[in-house]
Amino acid sequence: MSETQASLGELLHEREWRKCAPEWEDATPTELADAFEYWCAQYAYIRFPGKGKIKFELRPAQRETVELWLTHRFTVALKARQIGFSTLVSIFCFWCCFFYPDRTIIMLSKTERDSQKLLVHARYASRYLPTWMLHRGPLFEANKSEIKFTNESIMESLPSASDPARGVTAFYIVVDEIGQLPNSEEAWAAIEPVVDVGGSCVMLGTANGEGNLFHKTFTGAQAGTNRFKSIFHSWRASGRDDEWYARQKADLPDWQLAQEYPDNPDEAFLRSGRPVFDLEFLRETETKEPLRGWLDGDTDGTFLEDIRGPLRIFTEPLPDHRYCMGVDVAEGLIHGDYSSIHVQDVKTGEIVAHWHGHIDPDLLGTDVCIPLGEFYNNALILVESNNHGLTTLTALNRANYFPLYRERRVGVRNADATDALGWRTTQVTKRLAIDELNRAIRDQSMKLYDKETIAEMRAFTRDNNGRMSGSPHDDRVMSLAICNQGSKYVFLRKYQPEKPMVVGSMDWHMRQSRAETTPSVSYVGGDAF
Repeated sequence: MSETQASLGELLHEREWRKCAPEWEDATPTELADAFEYWCAQYAYIRFPGKGKIKFELRPAQRETVELWLTHRFTVALKARQIGFSTLVSIFCFWCCFFYPDRTIIMLSKTERDSQKLLVHARYASRYLPTWMLHRGPLFEANKSEIKFTNESIMESLPSASDPARGVTAFYIVVDEIGQLPNSEEAWAAIEPVVDVGGSCVMLGTANGEGNLFHKTFTGAQAGTNRFKSIFHSWRASGRDDEWYARQKADLPDWQLAQEYPDNPDEAFLRSGRPVFDLEFLRETETKEPLRGWLDGDTDGTFLEDIRGPLRIFTEPLPDHRYCMGVDVAEGLIHGDYSSIHVQDVKTGEIVAHWHGHIDPDLLGTDVCIPLGEFYNNALILVESNNHGLTTLTALNRANYFPLYRERRVGVRNADATDALGWRTTQVTKRLAIDELNRAIRDQSMKLYDKETIAEMRAFTRDNNGRMSGSPHDDRVMSLAICNQGSKYVFLRKYQPEKPMVVGSMDWHMRQSRAETTPSVSYVGGDAF
């Protein structure tokens, strides 16, 4: 080959290079998207089911999404499954790193296996680049979790649980299947400071019910209440027809069809995720703005209004009304789970108060439960006795609070209360409590006004094994379910607060005639003091 021919070939290759990768700072988002689309169609190969190796030609939905990524720093995409978006994001990230220096891109997935699969598409495309492009571009090394380039760019694909984003500076952070992450709130807590200093965040995934981070971010983007820009692609984005959709509809349950092949965003979030509670009913539930503040222990439980307070009051106590309290106890760490309390007026069914915050378990009993219980006419208190709940029960028992719920055997007709204080949550009692809460909400024997509790209920789902949990927390759901259990027992005679005895009355004479010399014994969680 002559020098002229070599020079001409080099010039042609350089022209191709610039068509694939114009100067980032000088090009518009549309020009960059054009360049990426051109490179994919000419040089990027993917493995396609039933066809083998083919060039990656973008569909309109994929092209539209890439331009959104290049235009806005914060984007969230709700999509149907199997429309090529995992392939798209993997190859897009490779393009950014191969053609442009100093790009750190972190891709987060649900599990280690998922993260490795996400990088497969980029590694496959890299193997089939033309020789001239490999010589013109940076060298790179690839393994299961990262691709490192000699131009100081790197793309890492890791499970979200490894907390990989904390302490790094990233050009892009990609969160794949954000709706399926078990720790999406914690992952975002690590991501947010990184993107705040100049990086970009790409969220994408299929719906997994309502109330979780994905749902809140997407709906907030649609409403314009956050900094994200949203995009939705239905099952039609893959080019499939109505006949194909009809076959899927015949084979799949409603929740799975809505999750994997939605027609619109509302259907995707409303019907996906195996919600325990009726999402349509919860959507229509009327909420109220409560008074927020504290109960002042130094002034016999006076309510002090403060927007920062953990106590929400919807209705103040009424004379002669009976109340019950459900208490879910957390460890008390400031960054851990929350403790939660709901108070119900058993006469009206209304949830009249809700406390939610961090506090040590013993102080939850003395500084929160007792003042709140006394404020609501000596409410019957049901404390979950698992783990740290024993500490709360101990504090309540030592302070001689009355009445405290005593554990009853499940599945026994007319079961008497045992000597163990508290509500014990097991697989059996949790299922019972949640099912009965569901019924109470549905038939409106319980009236709930708290929007934060409703949001948590919308994210409360069943997994493949029937286990129920929230995303990321379910403390409000559990305290509400325990509170609902208390409504069945609050009128039992043994839980009635004693009224002042009138000297000389029949009750007074009967009390004087009794020889009650044996003191009552209380057990917390089944262990004697």
